[in-house]
Amino acid sequence: MMRRFFTIMMAVVAMTGFAATVENEFFTISTPDDSWFLSNDDALRPYGARVDVTRLDAKGATLELARIDYIEGAFDPSLYLQKQVVGKKDLFCHAASDFTDVYPSVIAGFVAQGVGFKKTSNNYTYNCEALAFNAGYGTFLVIMAHREGDPSLISRIVGSMKCKTDVTPLHTTSLMVQAAQKVVARHHLPIGNNEHLSGVELAPDTTTLTLKVTVPYITKESVNVPAFVMTKRDAWFRQAPEALKFNLLLAAAARERKLLRYLYVDTKGNEIGTLLIYPEEYEQVEQLEAERIAREEAARLAKEEAERAAKETAELAAKEAAKREAEEAARIEASKPIIYEVKRGDSLNKIAKQFGVSIQDIKNANPSIKNDKIQLGQKITIPRKTSPID
Repeated sequence: MMRRFFTIMMAVVAMTGFAATVENEFFTISTPDDSWFLSNDDALRPYGARVDVTRLDAKGATLELARIDYIEGAFDPSLYLQKQVVGKKDLFCHAASDFTDVYPSVIAGFVAQGVGFKKTSNNYTYNCEALAFNAGYGTFLVIMAHREGDPSLISRIVGSMKCKTDVTPLHTTSLMVQAAQKVVARHHLPIGNNEHLSGVELAPDTTTLTLKVTVPYITKESVNVPAFVMTKRDAWFRQAPEALKFNLLLAAAARERKLLRYLYVDTKGNEIGTLLIYPEEYEQVEQLEAERIAREEAARLAKEEAERAAKETAELAAKEAAKREAEEAARIEASKPIIYEVKRGDSLNKIAKQFGVSIQDIKNANPSIKNDKIQLGQKITIPRKTSPID
């Protein structure tokens, strides 16, 4: 699988008034002609195929920044964000948190995929967004961050970026091959394990896609070719489910059912061995991937069902516990005596009938009552009904 690869080249930085422009082989970006650039004379910094844009506060701390990368290799933008940004393989994202789901977006006129997240640095919290889109046989990655509570100015700078690469959608294998050949003609593309893609060719009958892979750490004489090819074959099938989605050239070849031919050579161009992936084997990979997805979906649904059942059980248990507590509270409350203040016209007989207890019950609860006499304003204890009314 192709890794990130940056072209080493000189970028041109031009100054016009208070504005600056960076121009490289892949894109042009300019700062606006406004006052904020006066205190940010290092606002645009080119590094080959990368450009950093920075805006500082009065103390020299970062208010906001943007990083624009051009990656040679056509990768699925959504999966690229998942791997590099959400997966925290990108250095900027190592301490990031609160990632959103990947969502559709637009930047500089290009249909893109985006993901939001937060990052804390030097006691400041930054709201961040990463956007990825394809242009020709390349993938752009744009990361922007601005301090929480401050407006973003850099986003409009990045939004005015002008891409120089071919922006024609590369939907077919033949178009992908043509674009890849232009890149490989300039330099080799790393594809892992110190190997690199040194040639791409579509057969005249368009049925076979050949990928020439240079393996610098062995020679034909130093390797057991059948074992080497078998190892590569096993590795291909392990990586295929992701590679056939992530790498758009391989995805096109699988979609169009091309015979895939890996030609392994040493650094002198001597052939080491050939690995063939037949069209019907794509179907095996797709079937295995579909089965894996189905298993994961079944596991997810089972987990959700178990969580739902556990939640319902917990809620029922909580309701029953609350009911028992209410009943116990009512029982305790019902067992408490009533304190009654004697009103004008009251008698023990009247009070006893009012509360449904006997006169003797009241006298037992109030030893101070003598000869059934009570006084206005006197507070007496009324017990709960325990015996028949007189």
